[in-house]
Amino acid sequence: MMKKISAFAPATIANFSVGFDVLGLALDSIGDTVEVVLNNETENKIKEIVGGSDLPTNIEKNCCSVVIRKMQERLDDFRGVDIRIKKGFKSGSGLGSSSASSAAAAYAYNELIGSPFSEQELVAFAAEGERVACGAAHADNVAPAIMGGLVLVRAHDPIDVISLPIPKNLYAILLFPDVKINTADSREVMNKNISLDKACSQWANLGAFISSLYQNDLELLSKSMQDFVAEPVRSLFIPKFQALKKAALENKALGFGISGSGPSVFALASSKASAQTIQKALLDQFEGSSVKTMSFIESLDGNQGARIIESF
Repeated sequence: MMKKISAFAPATIANFSVGFDVLGLALDSIGDTVEVVLNNETENKIKEIVGGSDLPTNIEKNCCSVVIRKMQERLDDFRGVDIRIKKGFKSGSGLGSSSASSAAAAYAYNELIGSPFSEQELVAFAAEGERVACGAAHADNVAPAIMGGLVLVRAHDPIDVISLPIPKNLYAILLFPDVKINTADSREVMNKNISLDKACSQWANLGAFISSLYQNDLELLSKSMQDFVAEPVRSLFIPKFQALKKAALENKALGFGISGSGPSVFALASSKASAQTIQKALLDQFEGSSVKTMSFIESLDGNQGARIIESF
């Protein structure tokens, strides 16, 4: 058994407009790194958090230590570890901050102890980190953070995650307006009941979206990316949302939506040149604004999930 492992897990786009709590996409540009080291004790300890001064060091409240404890409980094996977390992006961004940490912790600890758990089991453990962070053990962020690519979470108990194909030459444009939206609060404002008409429209779009992936049909993909569930409520908390959406679509974005609970938004493009045009149009909406922004473009061809970056 190794004594020290560091794992990286990427940021993610959850919901993907049509798949509230069931669709998620792995990104590659940013993510979190978690290091676990055997400490010859029976307790886990948070030794350091870099880039996350607002995150808890209490092992009962930190998503990484909770995930690892759940894994130890399942095995009835309590070899303690020291945990070091390096945040690659801000919490509350809508890009799966707690998920990236939870996924990296699960992946690192599994490798440390000889990989007794399957990939889907790791998703279930990482989802427990989400329960601590935002009150719900949803897997639409942690599943792609571990498995990579675009995934559909078919069921949570037991976890059943399906990897989906991604059309070639597809690009995502991410924009993070630097205002914090707490995921738990964002879930609280969601309508607990929606009309049958809206539900049917959402189901139809989700089915059409998944069909478009297998058919490599970008026109169908574009038509299906409409969110009748989360966007009407969550968009109200995102600065300039309607202007951003209008700018993206006017510049031939295939789709535009909220990443997770926001405030980050995303658009899809069919070429890098188109993605760059859309990115500029989005950034132009904040020109002269006091709101700071971060933006990047990602090719969606072969985005990886969690991986080991150091071991000995």
